[in-house]
Amino acid sequence: MYARFRKRIMFPIANEAGRVIAFTARTLETGEKAGPKYLNSPETPLYSKSHTLFNLDKARSAIRQDGGAILVEGQMDCISVFLAGIPNVIATSGTAFTESQVRLLRRYATRVIVNFDPDTAGANAAEKSIALLTEEGFDVRVLTLEGGLDPDRYVRERGARAYVDALRTSPTFQSYLTDRARQLFPSRDPKSKADALNFLLPHIRRIPNRIARDAFAIDAAQALGIDSALVRAELKEAAAKRRDSLGAQSFPLSHAERILLQAFSAPRSSDGYIIAEGNWHQHGHEMAALRADVRAMVEQLRQRPDGADPLTTITDPAQRQMLAELFLSIHDTEPTSDDVDAAVLAIRRQALEQEQRQLRADIERAERAGNAAEVARLGAAKLDVDRRLRELD
Repeated sequence: MYARFRKRIMFPIANEAGRVIAFTARTLETGEKAGPKYLNSPETPLYSKSHTLFNLDKARSAIRQDGGAILVEGQMDCISVFLAGIPNVIATSGTAFTESQVRLLRRYATRVIVNFDPDTAGANAAEKSIALLTEEGFDVRVLTLEGGLDPDRYVRERGARAYVDALRTSPTFQSYLTDRARQLFPSRDPKSKADALNFLLPHIRRIPNRIARDAFAIDAAQALGIDSALVRAELKEAAAKRRDSLGAQSFPLSHAERILLQAFSAPRSSDGYIIAEGNWHQHGHEMAALRADVRAMVEQLRQRPDGADPLTTITDPAQRQMLAELFLSIHDTEPTSDDVDAAVLAIRRQALEQEQRQLRADIERAERAGNAAEVARLGAAKLDVDRRLRELD
């Protein structure tokens, strides 16, 4: 025992009944010679890391009374939070969260706040934990602490009150995952949108409640700038084919995008082209919300010489193929002025709704940070967007 755990501080690991079944030991040294930061007892018939939740014996009464638990990664995180007067905290024991631990926690809780370290390993662990918890029907929220701090350091530096406030304002797992998808794939081009949705699709599929699943799909589509009907169709197809990624031909042109490309491919003297060009000048900021490939095609079509073939204007082969398929499907029918107005209105509304969602998220972050001036500035900007949206109705 001494040889294995020398120069380490020891913490007992108990089962849910409170009986000590193993130990975890944190090193007191630094450097390569110190070995791993944490070292657990070897697994035995009594102790299995994947079946044990650290501190559950002390936290279970508070968890059962509250209905919710706080899940952290390390024992020191758990101990610091518990000693700060927050009793319903538990931790994994140096292993990824497992199905056995989920079933164990289900005896006591229906809600979980996941608060793992904000580094890449912690984010990956959080995603796996979210998947297991949502599949089991838990109400899940995810807390990422300011300044990249882990719970132990956050409580010691900022106090229990600040930690409780952070817990209270932690976002839903849907918001967390959507924000993470946008961080991982920030570009607005079709490939990045497909990658972002591929990241979210397995999580959407795991939600057992159909209404909640559909709501997540719609919210994710809006946040990523994708037609929600398309996302639902992809989700349905993925479920039927038991796959967790999009098909090869993802993100076809929306109806509004098709109309706009038709209009800009028409002769400059046509009513459709004139209406589309006027709208492009008047609402350029909102038109910038178009997906990148469609916007590039529109710019090239607008700059082509009068009378030039639209297809020869498009330089990218994939975009030229997209336009050719559009022409084949419409049989050279030019859109009417009403068609173009309706398409532009749909695109403008989509752009403003995206801006509105981003402002809501920014306001929530500013409120959590206690930045009143930023909340006021963002609130004024959101009121302006709200007004512009109402004017479109």
